[in-house]
Amino acid sequence: MRVRLRKLPCYSQPTGYRMKLCKLLLAVTGATLLLGVTVSSVSARNLSISNQQIRANFREVRVSGLFGNTVCQVTIEGSFHSRTIAKVVGQLIGYITTERLGPCATGTATILTETLPWHVRYVGFAGTLPNITSLSVNVIGRAIRVRTPEGFNCLILSTPEQPLRFTFVRNPATGQLTVAQVGGTSPSTCGIDGTFSSDNGPVRLLLTGELIFLRLI
Repeated sequence: MRVRLRKLPCYSQPTGYRMKLCKLLLAVTGATLLLGVTVSSVSARNLSISNQQIRANFREVRVSGLFGNTVCQVTIEGSFHSRTIAKVVGQLIGYITTERLGPCATGTATILTETLPWHVRYVGFAGTLPNITSLSVNVIGRAIRVRTPEGFNCLILSTPEQPLRFTFVRNPATGQLTVAQVGGTSPSTCGIDGTFSSDNGPVRLLLTGELIFLRLI
């Protein structure tokens, strides 16, 4: 990037005033150029993921708020459309293709697999570029029926207004996506929203179990 500095329009002024004006103009010019270069470099960057197929295993995914808690083991599998992810909020970047339930510590649950695949949409990242600490996405269309220990049977559907949220934690030093966390609140047929939370679920490449890395490009 070449920057051409033009003569400052302060040469016909008295010496003291001229010096102050020149210093002010130089400071403003420098700050403007720095801001322009920074904004340009940040906005031009995309995210790059090392593999498109992904799996996360959770020992506990908790649904609360529905007259009690339902806690089950969950495995989530999905894919990204591309290894390059544009930082555009709301953009469709992938699908959840499979969800399997393990044993439930409290309550029971059933995944409505006929509603698969579910949309994965970009939300944003945490941290300061280039040191990203997490990547967040929304899952739209997930349908699950839970039966609480108290006997309430509720269907929960994640919507664009109230999506399921996945947060992938990233190690800034290595770029590895280490674990995923489930959150968000979605409406239910019981008239009360179901609130999701989870433990840290290890993230790996589907089938092989290799590590997955997220980088800026």
